Amino acid sequence: MDSFESRHRLKQKDLVATLLILFSEKYDKTEVASIIDIELPMNMVREYLEKQVGIQYSSDTWIITQIHKYEIENGIKLFRKKETPEGSMLGLNRDIRTYNQKKHLYVTQKIRVANGIFDLIKNQRGIPVKGETISLLLGAGSTVTRVAEIIAENLRELPYHWRIYTHNLGVIESLGKTTPGYEKVEILVPEGRFDPITNLILGNNELYYGSTRFDWIVQGASFISSGNLYVESEAETKIKSFILHNCQGGKILALTGHETASRTEGFCQPFGSIHEYDFIVIPTLQEGSPSARKLMVEMKPFEKNLSILIRNWSYEIFRIQH
Repeated sequence: MDSFESRHRLKQKDLVATLLILFSEKYDKTEVASIIDIELPMNMVREYLEKQVGIQYSSDTWIITQIHKYEIENGIKLFRKKETPEGSMLGLNRDIRTYNQKKHLYVTQKIRVANGIFDLIKNQRGIPVKGETISLLLGAGSTVTRVAEIIAENLRELPYHWRIYTHNLGVIESLGKTTPGYEKVEILVPEGRFDPITNLILGNNELYYGSTRFDWIVQGASFISSGNLYVESEAETKIKSFILHNCQGGKILALTGHETASRTEGFCQPFGSIHEYDFIVIPTLQEGSPSARKLMVEMKPFEKNLSILIRNWSYEIFRIQH
């Protein structure tokens, strides 16, 4: 490694973030069931880094070392390296089960969806009224956490007060910081035990949520099959199903496209179907790309009830007619 490269190299978190964006971009264009099936030659990885951040790495060693350091410091395993006759390949860890691992995947798609949900909430509200309160139930998952992050980033500029109901610790952490405008947020959480795998507070969530009418309810899913929605956890399935079928408020389904993976693992009882929501928000995917085709296959049986509300370069919002 020359002295120029030594002086100009990415921090661990920035390196990992850039690599994860690369995998997200490749997933959109590749015929694979899951992002973890993608393997990229290390020379391609180095070329991508040079193109994106203007840094030329002369070897793989520093990149792999920084990845490992990030994984150790954060207590998670994200990547795998494979040696082949053609050279070294970089892939994502095949054992992605926890929230803290999943939040690193499909980053580009999650940000686009979160922006779409945030804009939907603002636009449907009409002209802002100073001090007006928006009551929001933010459910499980890292995509929903991204919505909380965007709200946190815009607290100072918006006139609203936010009453956030959640059992998602990621949401609590995002909105619980003393950032500018934090006094505009009230966070309400149910009693229960913390589950480190899902990053959720699990307890009497049904009783807690069932007594409130929300302006908006935001949920995600891990898998879709024939329009049915799934997560791996039986406890989370029960809570999601109750929220979807019993709670009052405009229901938004956040989909990134990865939910069309051909295999489901763990608990496989659906918590609902896409037609039970009022809105679906998806990232704008390249027309004809594998991820776009697979997502459209899942939505096609319901197309007569779907209408485009907003379509732009970043996201698409569908309204569902009941």
